[in-house]
Amino acid sequence: MTGLGADSNPARPASARPASARPAHPAHPAHPAAGGPSAAIRLLDAVAAEAGRRGRPDLQVRLARERGRLVTPDALVVVAGEFKKGKGTLVNALLGAAVCGTDPISTTLVPTVVGYAPHPAATVRRAARSSPGDAPTGGSPPTAAPPAEARSVEEPSLEAVSIEALHDLVQGPPAATRLAIGSSSGTGTGTGLGTGLGSDTGPVSSAQVGVPRQLLAQGLTLLDTPGLNGGLADGHAAATLDAAVSADAVLFVSDAGQELTAPELDLIRRLVRQGATVLLAITKIDACPHWRRVVAANREHLRRAGLDLTVFPLGAPLRLRALRDHRPDLDTESGYPALVTHLRHEIVAPRRARLERLARATAADALRQLLTELETERTALADPRHDAGDRATGLAAAVRDASRMGEPAAVWRQELSQQYPEMTLRCRDGLAASIRTLHARAEEKITASDPSEQWDELRSWLFQAVNETLLDHRQQIRSEGTTLVDTVTQAFEAAAGPVRELLATAVDRPLPTVEDVRGLEFTQSTGFDLLAQGARGGSVGMVIVSAGGALASIAGLAALTTVLAPVGIGALVMLGRRTIASVRANERRAHQAHAKEAARQYIEQAGRIIAQDATVVCEQLRVSLHQALTGLATELTTEARRNLAAAERAGRETEESRQARLAVLDRDIARLRAVTEAAGAPGAGDPAGAARAARAGRTGRAGRGAAR
Repeated sequence: MTGLGADSNPARPASARPASARPAHPAHPAHPAAGGPSAAIRLLDAVAAEAGRRGRPDLQVRLARERGRLVTPDALVVVAGEFKKGKGTLVNALLGAAVCGTDPISTTLVPTVVGYAPHPAATVRRAARSSPGDAPTGGSPPTAAPPAEARSVEEPSLEAVSIEALHDLVQGPPAATRLAIGSSSGTGTGTGLGTGLGSDTGPVSSAQVGVPRQLLAQGLTLLDTPGLNGGLADGHAAATLDAAVSADAVLFVSDAGQELTAPELDLIRRLVRQGATVLLAITKIDACPHWRRVVAANREHLRRAGLDLTVFPLGAPLRLRALRDHRPDLDTESGYPALVTHLRHEIVAPRRARLERLARATAADALRQLLTELETERTALADPRHDAGDRATGLAAAVRDASRMGEPAAVWRQELSQQYPEMTLRCRDGLAASIRTLHARAEEKITASDPSEQWDELRSWLFQAVNETLLDHRQQIRSEGTTLVDTVTQAFEAAAGPVRELLATAVDRPLPTVEDVRGLEFTQSTGFDLLAQGARGGSVGMVIVSAGGALASIAGLAALTTVLAPVGIGALVMLGRRTIASVRANERRAHQAHAKEAARQYIEQAGRIIAQDATVVCEQLRVSLHQALTGLATELTTEARRNLAAAERAGRETEESRQARLAVLDRDIARLRAVTEAAGAPGAGDPAGAARAARAGRTGRAGRGAAR
């Protein structure tokens, strides 16, 4: 089977329990690096050993962190698309294993992470069990949120299951998880989400599957997302797009049964606009005789939309049969080998290369610090009387300036404390303005429609509007976060630059949901009810007829009765029609009021969720940036102090011990320079340049990761 470009052991994985309980998302299953430790890992190990020899545990911690990233350099690929397009079947055929459920009726309801594991294993994450009354039933009118003390406070839990049982747990009817718009519950628990999803242990919120496959062991992780229905008009669209932004690529799945729809094109366009690398998979080519025409039409649609995507026509049954019968020709016809090759060389390999470049830059930065200390001591030993006073003064100034960078009054800390509240205020004001606009648009749209007849269209519009608001706000946070990282990092570098220059003068040689909902139920009058209402209005006409006849009889004008009768009947018909129209108008106003209240509650719930999420993201950004720069400041202070101590130690050496110490230092320096040359990172021959690359990588990852 390896000859087909697939993984070994294509059989359906047996049930197994995971070796450790790991979060299903966003954490990925750990796996060993394919082919043993890479050159970058060996370099990090060598530099870490040198740091331990030189008594620098702070550098060892940083190098170990970089090594951990290289050991599990998983490239995350999000599998997304409309429901029943074959996403789960694609994942199964890609790996040659039944890791995702493929029920012809049910659909995937929760995200499922598929990664490497030495033995087949599956884990589900269950959300906290909600208290009765947390969410109203689908057709009930909106109600107030239950008091905080009445809600469940249980934490999410992890549960090991068999892969076969997982298929039932993560699948269900497409609308099974939907709540009614207007629910003030913050969690969409739903009912009946497959076996066990509505149990007392809480609903499944995500799942994780691990299987022993070579493609996964090489660094690929797949995220199978719930199917969408109508692009951005689906409640899951925002979560899918949000996950796609942090992924290395998005495999968007459509099928050969029809050309790309407008919602699909809109979703792809939004993914590309968010900065995602998108691949288009056209499934079910084995079942569609005219699939080539559909693929050609889809390429044309993408071209007209200004989208340059790599397209993969795929036939899962052909792939599975090829793997079973060892038919390379049939496997090639299925299209999957081309997809496997692309994922390996265009997605996984570039990510590993990026991580290795950062690791080499980090190793070069650590080597620079170790070399600077040795070179400072050697310079002081080689000529203890030459510029000894200036050297000591410069090193003392470096210690003083570096220590100030860790104080609360440091410029970069002041910049962070000033810029961060302004950033959060701009984000909060932007969200508030978007929510107000959304309220106004919803009011206007509902007023111009009859919700009892057009609620499905209104609900889809509301989904899309809320999803767009959430995504736009996330984009604002990312933009503001990038600006904050750049501003604060520049302030840090402005203060750190002079410290490094002072250290260099002592050396004589150069050195990163809104919950889906269900529709409202409207109470609408039947035809019999309208007739009854019309009869009530028509009774006024009957009163006129009766009163007119009585008056005519009293006046002795019985002949007028025949004249008044048609008038009364006409009045009866006219007033009855007006009454029916009035009843219909009142019903429409009642429906509109009901819909407006439901939409208001839904938008407010969405606004609260978006605001809470934004608060967490912004705080993560601040904490990550603060921790990263604090670590760099501490590291710089340690380096300055050790250099000063080395110079002072050299000044205390006697003539006899000085020569022996020089010999030791020359051997250590030669060894470190040999390791530096092996680093091969940008700036390896110029450790200062390597240091800049490593610092940029660390702060950039911290800022971008928190902003996402």
